Amino acid sequence: MQRGTELTVTKKIGGVMVNGYPRMYKVTDAFGNYAAVTAEELAKLAVAEYQVRLDAFKTYVEGVENGVTVKTDEAYVENLGACPIA
Repeated sequence: MQRGTELTVTKKIGGVMVNGYPRMYKVTDAFGNYAAVTAEELAKLAVAEYQVRLDAFKTYVEGVENGVTVKTDEAYVENLGACPIA
């Protein structure tokens, strides 16, 4: 399974990028009550723990980015092409 780790938010007005955008948010960074973790630590989280962190990350980003709805349905997906185990 492949876990999403980054989200890029772009904001345009009249087709022109708003100053300060795009912004990148990383689920591995510290946010809310969550401490920063390494990519390896994130990969080792149990699926349930990853989902809890992902839900909190979604809530955090939606809180700081007014009007943005974060969809996480593709943040944890099977990727057979990237799997090194055959």
